[in-house]
Amino acid sequence: MLDGQDLIRESRAIEQMCWRELGYERQPIFDGDLPDFWMVDVDSHHVDLSIPTDPVELASRLAALEPSPPPAGSCIGTNLDTLARLLNFTPFESQWLRWSYCVRRFGSAILPVIPLRDATHGCDVLALLCDMPGDTVRDAVASRRLHTLGFLDGGDADGAMPSMLSGWLLATDPFVKWIEQPYD
Repeated sequence: MLDGQDLIRESRAIEQMCWRELGYERQPIFDGDLPDFWMVDVDSHHVDLSIPTDPVELASRLAALEPSPPPAGSCIGTNLDTLARLLNFTPFESQWLRWSYCVRRFGSAILPVIPLRDATHGCDVLALLCDMPGDTVRDAVASRRLHTLGFLDGGDADGAMPSMLSGWLLATDPFVKWIEQPYD
């Protein structure tokens, strides 16, 4: 709990941040916020400062405010969840697709560079990344279901997987464009 000067300082910070919500005409300026030479107008008259609201009164005024509306849901998250439900994805397939979307959308810089020795090592790394059992990951990778559906890129014509983790986590461009659409 805050008391004394800490409470006053935090109350002033809240007033300066939430001034519109509190119904103030302008952002309050309190003593000590500005240097002295800024505290005079063009006629060299001292500028009136705002008087801080008593912390108890400020708390009651904030409690009476209507809560802000919740943030709008992500159409991408909704689309990924709907796709997972419609195509009966396993929990690992859903996570794999989310990671792959993020890597395609935001670049492989969001991941460390992890070279993979072979497919077994790739499955082990994916299992750790998604916090899933290794057998579940190996089954999903072996099925190549997400590749066949055209959601994931990577691998050559013979089905060999890329030698870097970022290659295993790469959604196709058409999938990214499709999943970002706002559907009803």
